[in-house]
Amino acid sequence: MPTETIISLAVAVCALLFTALSFRRTQNKDTSAEAVEKATMGADIKYIRTSVDEIRLDNKAIKADVSALQTKIVEVEASTKSAHKRLDDLIKK
Repeated sequence: MPTETIISLAVAVCALLFTALSFRRTQNKDTSAEAVEKATMGADIKYIRTSVDEIRLDNKAIKADVSALQTKIVEVEASTKSAHKRLDDLIKK
């Protein structure tokens, strides 16, 4: 076998080997990038879920506060009505 043929075959084998190694390296980088992206997305979803839960709790607390304020307004209106009635009675006397 001539020397040129042996060298050509050796170069071809080396080229195939480097191509395979490069492909594997790129595949590993892609897998790592996907893992990072999925982890980031998972953390973002967890943050959103926590935020929504906090908003729900705040909303329940606000509803309770509004209910308490409604009760107080009814009491103040009754007291005001009573005070007006007493004032009217004083004015008449």
